Amino acid sequence: MKRRFKTLLFALVAMAMPLVASAQTKVEIGGIWYNLTAETLEAEVTKSDGTEYSGPITLTATVTYDDVAYSVTSIGDWAFNGCTDLTAITIPEGVTSIGNFAFHNCSSLTAITIPESVTSIGNKAFDICRSLTSIVVAKGNKVYDSRGDCNAIIETNSNTLIQGCATTIIPEGVTSIGDGAFRACSSLTTITIPKGVTNIGDEAFSNCGSLTAITIPEGVTRIGDETFYACTDLTDITIPEGVTSIGMSAFEACNNLTDITIPEGVTSIGDYAFLACDSLTAITIPESVTSIGYRAFNACRSLTSIVIAKGNKVYDSRGDCNAIIETNSNTLIQVFPCRSFVRRILYVVGGHT
Repeated sequence: MKRRFKTLLFALVAMAMPLVASAQTKVEIGGIWYNLTAETLEAEVTKSDGTEYSGPITLTATVTYDDVAYSVTSIGDWAFNGCTDLTAITIPEGVTSIGNFAFHNCSSLTAITIPESVTSIGNKAFDICRSLTSIVVAKGNKVYDSRGDCNAIIETNSNTLIQGCATTIIPEGVTSIGDGAFRACSSLTTITIPKGVTNIGDEAFSNCGSLTAITIPEGVTRIGDETFYACTDLTDITIPEGVTSIGMSAFEACNNLTDITIPEGVTSIGDYAFLACDSLTAITIPESVTSIGYRAFNACRSLTSIVIAKGNKVYDSRGDCNAIIETNSNTLIQVFPCRSFVRRILYVVGGHT
């Protein structure tokens, strides 16, 4: 019995040891808050307990607390989130990780330099940094690069651009644009996506309100969720052949979009895909489409022409009714917003021509 008790006690102590080892102390040093880990003598930059960080900030490679030196190795999740008056940040060599949303919505931040030591950049670490015009990755970095002075962060092994800005030139060799890579780059007016890109992530260009033109290359097979959401100055876009799906809210609130070509091969159009595209006047649904999501074309106030390709087996616009009808259920799912036509459309759906 005693042996069993000792074994159990040993197991409990062993389980507790990692918890003790990872204990952190949160302190303020020189106006910056840190989580200090005594066992490893490492410091993580963390969110302020008081006033938000502002102005230019230079992080140091080491900090001292109670006469003990700690190496600054990480910038924690949300550390500078919402610091709208942060204008510049110097990240020292020795930092290996930048956490999720670390600089989210730092709307006055104009430039970032990623040191050679950084091996991990979290999800949307620099999301909604509207004023960014310069992004540099140190040349010795083995995980990320900004090849050809492209003003972007590229994950080297996967050739995925994970963060861009208003001055980014996407270089040849990039094959993927990551989720939210250009989100809320409000001064981005035009960008060329090279032919080798096959994936454009969710929210990649959402809320780029000044973007007027963009060409999607032939190799792309999917337009992600909210990819061009609220690109209010975008006037026209051609979706290339090879795309098979248009995601949820992909073009929602593109107020000045007047023309869209949906190619044969697209099988699904997501919920709210073109919701509130106020200037869109005409849509043609190709034969290949088998799924149209909830309110995909709702609130398109200028829409006057809706055509379904005659070979489509799921939807139709019988009798040139200018509507989308689900064929098997005889359900009208989209009509352009002109009340004088509603009676005629309902008459057609009822089986009269």
